[in-house]
Amino acid sequence: MRANPAAGGGGVIVTERDGVGIARIAARSGQAARISEILRAQWGVEPPDGPRRASLGGIGVAGIGPGVWLATSDDGGNGFAESLRPLLADCAAVSDQSDAYVILSLSGPKVRETLAKLMPIDIHARAFEAGHLAQTVCGYVNVILWRLADAAQGPVFEIWVGRSLAVSVHQAICESAAEFGFVRQKA
Repeated sequence: MRANPAAGGGGVIVTERDGVGIARIAARSGQAARISEILRAQWGVEPPDGPRRASLGGIGVAGIGPGVWLATSDDGGNGFAESLRPLLADCAAVSDQSDAYVILSLSGPKVRETLAKLMPIDIHARAFEAGHLAQTVCGYVNVILWRLADAAQGPVFEIWVGRSLAVSVHQAICESAAEFGFVRQKA
């Protein structure tokens, strides 16, 4: 069955985010505290110790492992990682991941029901609060799921998926959301 947006539907709103600069930061041995200090001074964002995301303005930092983070800049593009290298040269390895991921933003009153069909984790508001992050699967594909602050239209999640598998995940989301009505929006 091929999903089609329901006329007047809006249970789930899917938007692909473009132009986001993404850098993977991996601390050198014993340097995690120094990285936190630098990023806090530079951006005012405290890098999380665990699977969470902290953000301020257009900058975000997500903990994806011990001493490993994904840092994002909303409009940083491929130059974002390059700008971090001199800042963190002595204490971290920095790699550009801007072209590695497709980021799908999902919102709407039925987004939880849609994701519950595709993911083996509890995404209820009590269990998966704003700022939480999980490395999980969506429709049998590895993804990173972030819960953002709620918007007027309901809960907001971002799904990060490897570029080569993004079409499969997008299709799975559309199929799962079909009964609720969904809208694809431009960023």
